[in-house]
Amino acid sequence: MLKTYIETHNISIYSVSKSSKIPYSTLNDIVNCKVEITNVKAGILHALAKALGISMDALYELCRNEIIVRSERYNIDGFVSRKNKKFILCFEYNHKEHEYELCPVKKEASLFIDSIALWEMEKHLLDFEMEEAYALCTETKR
Repeated sequence: MLKTYIETHNISIYSVSKSSKIPYSTLNDIVNCKVEITNVKAGILHALAKALGISMDALYELCRNEIIVRSERYNIDGFVSRKNKKFILCFEYNHKEHEYELCPVKKEASLFIDSIALWEMEKHLLDFEMEEAYALCTETKR
């Protein structure tokens, strides 16, 4: 996510605004996900990517506002997005969508959100696996 990238690289929105000649309010809206990246003009995105020293593709990935986590153990992908100032984990298991609130969006959580999401997803998957095993055991006893 772009905000996390800027924070971890100790870059200020003000300095990027000055070097890219993008109005501060526009840049602030982009960084804080107040505007969809698809609604931002290409010229602004090009100036932003150049000011950050990254490719347009890398900028797009940072602005997608979604993190992908993969459980190798269960061969399942999960997606972390931001909704209402909270990180939300979504994944599919047994043809059913699951959604869990992880934590508030804060700088500290942003730095570790991929690890937090993977841990939470695998915890739920293990619970599902245990429920299925229990159901099999109770069926065989009948």
